Amino acid sequence: MITALLVDDEPKAIDRLSEMLEAVESIDVIGRASSVDEAERFLRGRAPDVVFLDITMPGRLGVDLLGSIPQGTAVVFVTAREGYAVEAFRSGAVDYVLKPFDHDRLAITVERLEKRFAANEGRGTGEPAAADLGGDRTKAREISGDEGQAVRLASGRGAGFVVVPYATIAWIEAVQNYTRVQIIGEQLTVVRRTMQEWEAILPPAFARISRSLIVQVPMIRSTQWQSRDQMLVFFAGLDEPLPIGRTPMARLKDLLRLS
Repeated sequence: MITALLVDDEPKAIDRLSEMLEAVESIDVIGRASSVDEAERFLRGRAPDVVFLDITMPGRLGVDLLGSIPQGTAVVFVTAREGYAVEAFRSGAVDYVLKPFDHDRLAITVERLEKRFAANEGRGTGEPAAADLGGDRTKAREISGDEGQAVRLASGRGAGFVVVPYATIAWIEAVQNYTRVQIIGEQLTVVRRTMQEWEAILPPAFARISRSLIVQVPMIRSTQWQSRDQMLVFFAGLDEPLPIGRTPMARLKDLLRLS
């Protein structure tokens, strides 16, 4: 699963891009932003695999966001201006797509992204690079077993394991073929387990609110609207909120209404 943040100040353009990408099985749009400032706020809490970035926006240009994009996150420029192509590719962009774009052109971009991340996964070490995991510096921890209301994880310090109660897990996010787990009182933990494998063992308190995100609903203590495309979710025991996009926002609203 490739997670994506869309940044564009034109509502029709970002709606079309979102609709087209959400039809792609390998892409999960986890957030949308209409300005560089809004995108920066999102990136403080999440590290998407790719940012689809418009260049000419009111206030600050899209290139002003490059310094805030996490190492290892790919960039695809989506713009009506041809003149920035050289600068874009110098910055390491995966692709440069001119508006108005169509399904065939976007399919080329998706293929390039899939090849990029497939190559990362096939480096031969079996481990993703720290940059590919949004800045996580530890190797992916193995899950050695499940114990009713807890999961056993390799200790990360060598031999042995630690028992992590499910009640202490706030959210789980897909990162390519791994998952990133937010455990209360710990830094983000990367483990070798897919979203499907987590769904098979997690208790009913957990809900998958998008292709790439599972949250423990009873741990949510409040939400805060940022825009029509972004919400902050605050969990008990965590200082930092989790930014989510439009699709998981709608799903979460339904779950909180029913709980």
